[in-house]
Amino acid sequence: MAARRQWLLGGLAITMWYVWAFVRLLPPASVAHGIILNHYRTWAFGHLAYSDIFALYGNHSLFNHGLPYIVTPIEYPVLMGVIMWLAAWATTAVGFYAVTATLLWISALAAYWGFVQWRPQKAWAFALTPLLLTYGLLNWDVMGIALMVSAAWLYHQKKFDASAVMFAAAVFFKFFPLFYLPFIIVELWRQGERRRLYRMTAIFGVVSAVINVPFALLNFNNWFLFFGYNAGRSVSADVWNNALIHLNSVPAVDLISLALVVITLIATVRIVWRGGSMYQAAALLFSMFLFVNKVFSPQYMLWLMAYGIIAEWPWDSLAILSGVGLIDYVNSMTILHLFRDPAEQQAANWYAGTVFPLGILARYLGLAAGAALAMVKTAQKDASPHIGASRTETEASLSTEF
Repeated sequence: MAARRQWLLGGLAITMWYVWAFVRLLPPASVAHGIILNHYRTWAFGHLAYSDIFALYGNHSLFNHGLPYIVTPIEYPVLMGVIMWLAAWATTAVGFYAVTATLLWISALAAYWGFVQWRPQKAWAFALTPLLLTYGLLNWDVMGIALMVSAAWLYHQKKFDASAVMFAAAVFFKFFPLFYLPFIIVELWRQGERRRLYRMTAIFGVVSAVINVPFALLNFNNWFLFFGYNAGRSVSADVWNNALIHLNSVPAVDLISLALVVITLIATVRIVWRGGSMYQAAALLFSMFLFVNKVFSPQYMLWLMAYGIIAEWPWDSLAILSGVGLIDYVNSMTILHLFRDPAEQQAANWYAGTVFPLGILARYLGLAAGAALAMVKTAQKDASPHIGASRTETEASLSTEF
């Protein structure tokens, strides 16, 4: 009964976020007329109401219904492109938005259902976070999060075959669920479950091939665009190229980022090998990846929220992520608006030199603080039973002596 009540109340909260987001992001008729939006970015940035759903509908000419990857190049993994293509049969930009928003709302409810079944104490953090208002309809991320939660939950339930299928779907919807896979390998190997590991690997490989190979064979360049596009992206105004650090060399940033992620991977693998939580390890590794990656899209904070909830991060960590995620949204939309408006160039230069760096600093301080608090409180929680046992043994020893 308690789980059902939580599911209903949390689902209502999620629905309210999505209704609010849907109305807030819907452009006026003067902008959303016909299949191609007029001056969409100017309106969207000016109203802090941008969504990739509208932008990519026009950018990729989805209204032409060209087969994804085979005809239409899309810079996302295969399953996301297929979803975009299917939703585009709604025939107009607003119809495409309505169908996609409905799918994302259902995905948010599905992710929340998984949290309620698995992490009921922290599930509220997902239902109540205002990041669903700002990022729930910004991109297709919530669908990927729902797939990731399902895959991780199935693994936790020891439904390994189904988990392998879902992880393949999650990874090739958006790559971020990949950060669980090394720890699954380590945990199963440590537990002596070699046959199960080999089976999961085979299932993951077969499903991944079924998803990707047809598109790769029919148009390799379009299929490979996701990998090539992300490898070649320039360094954005994030942790490496800003008012304090001026490093905009893509090869240098890629090398430094890779080294830091690999070092973190080695450290977290040791934690799991010694019996620590793979969910905690994955959340820490993903935190490092976000911190050092050359591009940080603001909606990535919603992914870290999901990783944190699965890892049972403390409430203050999750609250910090929600807070800095909101700051990041306003900061990003504001600078995009100012630089897009020719009449605001003086204000744009001032904002870029004074306020924007503070927002970026808040993002990374919040990300680091959230992860650090989780590490400290997890360590304290893990140590407390040993402290209690030590005290009990001491009291028994004293009572024997006297």
